[in-house]
Amino acid sequence: MNLTRNHITFLRNVPSDIKVNMRTGWRHHYFDGFSIEEIFSFINSIKDDNIYLLIPLFSNSQSLQIATLNLSEPFLVNNQSNPALMANFILDQWNSSGFNIKQDTSITFAFKWKRVWLSDI
Repeated sequence: MNLTRNHITFLRNVPSDIKVNMRTGWRHHYFDGFSIEEIFSFINSIKDDNIYLLIPLFSNSQSLQIATLNLSEPFLVNNQSNPALMANFILDQWNSSGFNIKQDTSITFAFKWKRVWLSDI
């Protein structure tokens, strides 16, 4: 399965004959900034044969307990996913969100992610 290489592979688009095991807990990966290089580094850190379900988000703190904006529904990635495609998608989602920030507000970009396993039913 080509996960997020030519288009974003949303969880809802996984064929019904494939089971998605999502029993692991959610984790967060915080970025120093928002760039293709940061996303590329995250994608490269995924081990071979691992698949992650992730949700990109912005928050006004790393605690994620004050104000958080989930930028999309969950989608699947692996270490072959396209970081430029992901960055462009995230920017499009941000621009269409209508979310405005004050100039003195610090924004944190993060991925909420969990490891998943795909198997035939």
